[in-house]
Amino acid sequence: MGREEHERLEVVDNQGKEKNKKNNEVFAKYFSNSITKIIIAIIVIAVLAVVLLNVFKKEEPVKEVITVSTLEKIVEVSDLSTFRVVYNGVACADDKYYVSYEATVDAGIDFEAIEITVDNEAKKVTVDLPEAEILDVYVDIASLDYIFIDKKANTETVSEEAYKLCKYDVKVESENQEAIIDLAQQNAENIVTALVQPFVDQVDPEYEIVIE
Repeated sequence: MGREEHERLEVVDNQGKEKNKKNNEVFAKYFSNSITKIIIAIIVIAVLAVVLLNVFKKEEPVKEVITVSTLEKIVEVSDLSTFRVVYNGVACADDKYYVSYEATVDAGIDFEAIEITVDNEAKKVTVDLPEAEILDVYVDIASLDYIFIDKKANTETVSEEAYKLCKYDVKVESENQEAIIDLAQQNAENIVTALVQPFVDQVDPEYEIVIE
């Protein structure tokens, strides 16, 4: 092999090495860029996954609990009339006159006096109602009709006096009528049950409601 041939082979060899070196550099650069892109893609996917989970994650509903304060708010009504009756009566003003009248009687309970206890272990709600009473009476002053025993009692102030007499008379009469109080009490029990039962059933239908 001659010198020229040897030199030509060295040149070719050197050119091959340079080419391989460039190929390696290109491959290393490409490989490095690919790894970087893959890492960035993984990070982006992870971030998106966390965001989507937070967006679509359903919060676990907070379980309601039957408490005295909640039930008290439900029945928070003061002096609710639970029974109304129209009353016709006759009052006597000593020996001066008789007066007939029409009146409306409202009976019920003081809802602010209701006492509620909750036994969560026994799953029992106890509602202690106050006794029903006559809350108010309304006398229709236009309905007053007189029969005078003493003509002198027919004065300008007789209507005011007779109105007060009729209010007192209907209050006493209605308080002595047990049926009015009994019906007002029964209606109060029904109203409280209607107010409390739906809430209790929604939270836990196993609870028992006792009205006393």
